[in-house]
Amino acid sequence: MEAALANLSQLVEMQKRRSISHGPRFPLQKPVPPGGICKLPMPPMDAVVNLLKHAKAAPPTLFTIMCSLVGLSDFSSLCRMVYFATEDFSDATFVIVNAMLYNLFMEQHSLATEPVARDEYHSYMQMCRANLETSLANTPLFLSSKVENVQALLLGALYAVDVSRPSVAWHLSCMAAQLCQTAGYHRSETLKQDPPATAKLKRILFWHVYTLDKGLGLRLGRAPVIHECDIDIPRVFEFDGFGHFESSTIPTLWVKISHLQSRIYEQLYSPAALASTQAELVERAQALAKDCRRLEVESEECREQVYNYLRAVNSSDVVDLFLRGDEVQFQVTLTLVYRVIPAPEGSVSRFCDECLDVARKAMKVHQQCTQSTNLGSYFRSIYVHWNLLLTPFAPFFVLFCYIIETSSLDDLKLLQEFVTSLDEARDSSETIEKLYRLCQVMCDVAALYVEAKSQQQEDQTMVPIGDEFEMYLSQLGFMPSEDQAMAQAQDNSGGPPAVNGQVAQIADWFSGNRNMMGLLEEDLSQIESYRWGMQHPNNM
Repeated sequence: MEAALANLSQLVEMQKRRSISHGPRFPLQKPVPPGGICKLPMPPMDAVVNLLKHAKAAPPTLFTIMCSLVGLSDFSSLCRMVYFATEDFSDATFVIVNAMLYNLFMEQHSLATEPVARDEYHSYMQMCRANLETSLANTPLFLSSKVENVQALLLGALYAVDVSRPSVAWHLSCMAAQLCQTAGYHRSETLKQDPPATAKLKRILFWHVYTLDKGLGLRLGRAPVIHECDIDIPRVFEFDGFGHFESSTIPTLWVKISHLQSRIYEQLYSPAALASTQAELVERAQALAKDCRRLEVESEECREQVYNYLRAVNSSDVVDLFLRGDEVQFQVTLTLVYRVIPAPEGSVSRFCDECLDVARKAMKVHQQCTQSTNLGSYFRSIYVHWNLLLTPFAPFFVLFCYIIETSSLDDLKLLQEFVTSLDEARDSSETIEKLYRLCQVMCDVAALYVEAKSQQQEDQTMVPIGDEFEMYLSQLGFMPSEDQAMAQAQDNSGGPPAVNGQVAQIADWFSGNRNMMGLLEEDLSQIESYRWGMQHPNNM
């Protein structure tokens, strides 16, 4: 019990320290050698050539998906420019090549069964990571709006998400967004001046930057850089490389969901939104929920067609999982909307039934995704990076708060199953190891809190153990403070925003949710759940 309270106290202190903003951090950065970035050591050419030949003949993989997402039609040519440098090449080209080789070697490292091969691929992967971080750390403040610069910044942002540095990802995606807007990638009149292939490439890059801008903005609690009123190109993500898939509306659905995420932040969770009355917030949330439900129906119909196609052509399971992760993200988005709608008066919880239902559905869809695949820890890690870490994973924290309110054992089991699913992939990623550690801490806190409350009810003479838990949970934003509870009791929806207890609770909860995910950028090694001696599903 003391260890649990100590860990909660430490989380509170870590959140306070995070109020001092961190600049971009590149721990693998190396000194720039004489002659510039291009003189950094590269993996052996033979290893690269062999893997590129294999990638061309294999079914779609993460590597080929990444090539399509950033508009790389001929990656081999870029490799030749770097490995056979008969003339100078740009730093952006060096970033692109190392970012893509990082993905290529990481994939092979995870799939390799022989220890010697695994170690070899790991060393090449780390070399590419060091090159990539060194290049990104030395990126000039002012860049031209060439396509290769946007591609380099986009790949850098994706890498930063992959290694759990969303603040770095935001920095790079903002730079990419500014270049896109400066060059008119989002304007039809400007793109008319380009050849069709170039215009298409610019649209692909713009919509990919757009989706990152909106998702990271919601994750970090910041207004997006790209404004809807500035865009007049068709909202179609022209994704190449998968036959029927490229002409389907799934990539376009990514754009629609990203737009929805932007509206959720602007209308429900931004400082301006939280200055509104509860009645105004609820009205907006109900309208957004209707839009979400309509988009959900559209998504389900579209996905079923694509799943059938992928089965017919015997496509890689990674593509299937890549798409199914969208379902999890959608339920996460819905959870954030319904969180704003209060429970009916007299309810045991502050969460409405719809919020709890979609939070549970997100957990269950996540379990289906992780249980229905035999792709191994690497593909599990890719799924987690792209679907649990790019936006705030609100369902976990909704159910955590509900357990604290009601001692729900069924929902505690859902949290424990979620932690177990992360345990199976934690060895493949430092990011997932941190997420696992954090969620394990919160899950054990919930279990101990439920146990303490149960014992207190049985023995009325006990010192109220839960009080200290509640103090820390309130400071983390997961329980209303006494002032908020009093304000809520006095609030009649028409009261002034300053004393609107429900709105203050929403603000604190969203901030707590966001800050807990932000701790993934910190050192969590001092938080050790195993010291508590708790039993979990994976060791029962």
